[in-house]
Amino acid sequence: MATNLLLFVYLVFVTLGLFALDADAFSPLHHHHHKTSCTTLFMGKGLNKFKNKQADLKRKLELAKQQNKKDDIDDDDDTSQQKHLTDEEIKEQNDRKRFEQLLQREGATMLNNYESEGYLSTQQEEEEITAARSGADRIFEGDPAPVDCFEGLVSVTTEKSIAKKGTGRLVPWLAKDYNIDHDDYRVIICDPRQQSTDLHQAMKDLNGALPKDIKDRLYYINADTPAENRRWLKKNGLRHLDVYCDDDDKTWMRSYTALGDKRWYISMFVIHKGKVSKLVREMDVYNAPKTVLNAVKAMKSEQL
Repeated sequence: MATNLLLFVYLVFVTLGLFALDADAFSPLHHHHHKTSCTTLFMGKGLNKFKNKQADLKRKLELAKQQNKKDDIDDDDDTSQQKHLTDEEIKEQNDRKRFEQLLQREGATMLNNYESEGYLSTQQEEEEITAARSGADRIFEGDPAPVDCFEGLVSVTTEKSIAKKGTGRLVPWLAKDYNIDHDDYRVIICDPRQQSTDLHQAMKDLNGALPKDIKDRLYYINADTPAENRRWLKKNGLRHLDVYCDDDDKTWMRSYTALGDKRWYISMFVIHKGKVSKLVREMDVYNAPKTVLNAVKAMKSEQL
């Protein structure tokens, strides 16, 4: 009776389309078949997920390939644009590349001619040559050394201008006992920046590395006040250094064209027999001792 009732209910559902008529439904193996179907369904979902990941990876690879093609096109465009550069623009690019190569060289030093007793880097030499060719209004090696501007320098000790009387100490050829055969010279290092850490570092390094005969002829000119200079010199145990302050208008530095065209920096001048014998603009503070030594050696060798 119960079996007939179940059969009747099943036939009703089949008629309504809720169940599909399947002979295996009454088979003892139906339960096992249902389990296998569920497992297949589960595996199918996992396979689809894997396929989706593969498709996503493929799309990313395609996008990467398309980006590479775009970069290649951009490189071709850059090459095409470079063909239209002027000679001057190409030279500027090459100069920048050479400068970057200099910075990347072992030792990270601007000076690359130590073995040949050089005191200028390749970049500094090229800059000086370019300035000379362009007729820049600046002092070059071999030019007469200005002397009147020394009178306005202020002594760190007395806080007074050295005036004409004190100029002879800094300018050998103005001294009363000077004669043309006298081989005296002066090394002057200046920086128009106030409280310059670069200048302070150079002063420390030069004091510890230079021989006495050069240190006795070395003078510093900066834009700090006498009191500021005294405090720093005392704090660092360097009160014996010869330091002078330029006036408010920076007359000395202007006279020696040491203010820079675009920015301020450290400059070094070796003055000798009425002329600027050697000069270095934008002196590399980390190689200051070698720069000064080589400049003095070069100056002396020209006198032989």
